[in-house]
Amino acid sequence: MISPRLARRFAMIHKWLGLLVAAQLVVWTATGLFFAAIHITDIRGESLVHPPGHVAPMNAERIRFSSVDAMRAVAEDRPLEVSLKPLAGEPIYEVRGEIGSFLVSAETGDVISIDETRARALAQEKWIAQDAILSAELLEVAPKESGLPGQAWIVRFKGEGNPTLYVSAVNGRVSAPRTDLWRTYDFLWQLHLMDWGLNENFNTPWMVAAAILALSTVLFGVALLVHRFTRGLIRKETP
Repeated sequence: MISPRLARRFAMIHKWLGLLVAAQLVVWTATGLFFAAIHITDIRGESLVHPPGHVAPMNAERIRFSSVDAMRAVAEDRPLEVSLKPLAGEPIYEVRGEIGSFLVSAETGDVISIDETRARALAQEKWIAQDAILSAELLEVAPKESGLPGQAWIVRFKGEGNPTLYVSAVNGRVSAPRTDLWRTYDFLWQLHLMDWGLNENFNTPWMVAAAILALSTVLFGVALLVHRFTRGLIRKETP
């Protein structure tokens, strides 16, 4: 059992520590409740899109140019690697060079770009609901939520929560679906990690400091609880 004077000091420290970390403790509890209550598949919008690997089959008969032809088409950009892939059913060579990636049609041999028509086709290929596209707009810089670098098409769909897909204007890669529920999760995740803006780092100084203060608050509270409990037992045993 600690002395009454030390117990009073512990109580004061416990009170001030509690005031310092109270807001963050509420945030941790509230955000943790949200994460536990909402299923992750709903947050990811998995029911809105086809599973990975669902792509339109590529017609090999349309391939009229070789990978060597594709590399020659962008020879000035010093190509390093080339791969054949379907792009909404169209056979395409993706050529990666020293300064970036390029798309070359395996049917025409021309360097192509992801225009609005292709962006809509790629987005619709991934989306389960048919005829659900509302609009498509080219963004000079893809937002962080897209997970894509450089230019990208934002394709908006019908449905609750502003469902959206992003299509890279560079290589045609399609993002995971984004909805208001996902954006809420992303915002709360930032608050939970105390990593505002990046929401990817568990090891921020703010997070470490808040965790130390919260743990200290709990330990001082446990010490006070043990003190009061043992003090009551001693009083009862005293004749």
